[in-house]
Amino acid sequence: MSLSVLAVMAGFSAHAQKYPDKPLKIIVPFGPGSTADILARNIGTLMGERLGQTVVIENKPGAGGTLGGAEAARAAPDGYTLVLGTVASHGVGTLLMPNVSYDPVKDFQPITMLADAPGLLVVNKSVPANNLAEFIEYARKHPGMSFSSAGNATTTHLAGLALAQKAGIQLQHVSYGAMGQALTDVVSGQVPAMMYQIPSLKPHIDSGELKAIGVTSAKRVGALPGVPAIAETYPGFEFTAWFGLMAPARTPMPIINRLNDVVQQAMKTPQIEKLFSLQGLEPSGMGPDEFKSLMTRDLPRWRDIIQTTGVK
Repeated sequence: MSLSVLAVMAGFSAHAQKYPDKPLKIIVPFGPGSTADILARNIGTLMGERLGQTVVIENKPGAGGTLGGAEAARAAPDGYTLVLGTVASHGVGTLLMPNVSYDPVKDFQPITMLADAPGLLVVNKSVPANNLAEFIEYARKHPGMSFSSAGNATTTHLAGLALAQKAGIQLQHVSYGAMGQALTDVVSGQVPAMMYQIPSLKPHIDSGELKAIGVTSAKRVGALPGVPAIAETYPGFEFTAWFGLMAPARTPMPIINRLNDVVQQAMKTPQIEKLFSLQGLEPSGMGPDEFKSLMTRDLPRWRDIIQTTGVK
């Protein structure tokens, strides 16, 4: 082994030993109140306690998560800028959005996959539909009925289009730059329906402002056991989203492993276990290597779905 390589390795080791010696930042490619935001804030707080540093959350929504993904890809690979990546920002969005400046696999080093989340179709309380059959019947009577999602080119956008295709109905997607405004509009009734992840929708279901129609996982979820899976009507219908912590490529592996250990510890706390259970999130805990393999396998699958739905 050459002296130059030994010197680089020694430098990485010294850097990792004193890491972190300043606050960390987690970029969230979606707005406040989104599932990614909820996860980042809860995990970030526990990471900060264990690392002895403040963990700052920075929301960077837009373009299907790729604006935040691009900013994270440009960051220095020193372990101080991380990203709460999703299947949108590091999958679907990169396949659909024009001029994406990063490769979701090559430009990032996965740390820990946190959770897998099914989507949920909801309607405003004023919509006369309480189940999927009634929703489809209502949509047939109102061609071009609008629905919102996490944003253009996200998994929930694709799930809505796929449902319309299978049911033979016409749905018009309304795109928002941030999830907060989309949720406000469906709660107020300005937009009649929404497809999104359970964590942000459940409080409004519990309050009666929204009605749950169906989940996009292969089977029902513990957080909403009375809500059928759309797959019960359309077998094979499955659209779920993963969420995971990543760093820019070339971040030293000792730092990646340290962060993975800290996140794994956080995921075992009662706080996070309760959060996942109540919000309908399936905990994962994949480490760096397994998480990277998943990302590599996932891209071709979403490319096929995009071609089938014809989404642009």
